[in-house]
Amino acid sequence: MTFIQSDFLRKTRSAALLLPALLAACDTAIDVPEPAHTPRVAMVLTLDNLAANDSVMRQNYLGRLPFVSVSQRLYDLTPLQGRTDATVEVRDAAGAVVERYRPITAAPSPYPGGGYYNQGQYRPTLRYQFRPGQTYRVRTAVPGIEPAESQLTLPAPVAVDVTQTPLSSNSGQTRARVTVAFDEPGGSNDYYLVTAQIVDADGQRVGYLNLSDEDDTGVAVPTYRLSDPRSSYELYPFSDSNVNGQRLSFSANVTFYSGSGQPGTGGQAYLQVTLSHLTRDLYLFYNSYVQYSNNDGNPFAEPTPLYSNVAPGFGIFGGATDTWVRLPL
Repeated sequence: MTFIQSDFLRKTRSAALLLPALLAACDTAIDVPEPAHTPRVAMVLTLDNLAANDSVMRQNYLGRLPFVSVSQRLYDLTPLQGRTDATVEVRDAAGAVVERYRPITAAPSPYPGGGYYNQGQYRPTLRYQFRPGQTYRVRTAVPGIEPAESQLTLPAPVAVDVTQTPLSSNSGQTRARVTVAFDEPGGSNDYYLVTAQIVDADGQRVGYLNLSDEDDTGVAVPTYRLSDPRSSYELYPFSDSNVNGQRLSFSANVTFYSGSGQPGTGGQAYLQVTLSHLTRDLYLFYNSYVQYSNNDGNPFAEPTPLYSNVAPGFGIFGGATDTWVRLPL
């Protein structure tokens, strides 16, 4: 599944496009001049500590597949497309190139005007496994556009404990009470995301998992919640501001639907709970993306800019260090 892609670029300008639309609804017509625009690189890249060839796991997470495009004029309504001619390199703290990316061959969409699937997505070529605690810098260049750069330090891994208690189930579904706990290291400001999904032995996502942060009395417990790593509507990153240096524990009910039509459910399925230790920039980007998604389509909502740490340009260069537990269902 691709994350953001042309949707990401649409979000960077759609809020501004509301202005002329709202003015057009007023009694007095006002010409709003289009602001000057310099095309900039727009990119999404999240580094992680997964094995270099673990593309199956990366497909389960928002933003783990690199994407490159170029910004457009504010009033340009041409469908946005990714770029296939970018040069993307990641260097370590010593300046050595540790990873290069090449474009994925795009497949044409079967829908009229649908463009191409995967256009603008990139895959690694050097098969480097990024290391927690190390600093990396990305440089993305598109012909005719000023290159964009950003830097991060991949967070340290944090061990996580996960237990499940079976709840009453019926035909076609399995219910469980999941408890997640980990020792917050303390001494710094840290950011996390706890995700849950149903996978097979290879880590391929299968079936459907319903996340419900309610206890048996139906009282919501929203402070710490399980997230769906593919959905901006069920993404709940959090900081350690209230639990710095302490042990954090929370529980949630989950329901796994294993009825007909769900791919991969014929074999052994596992509940995988992953604790992702995020860079601050990725945490801020996730929060801005969630807020935008919640406001999308509401003309009365305050414009929500997406957080960016790429300069000069737009986008996110984030880091996530994962630890996970798989429990058989």
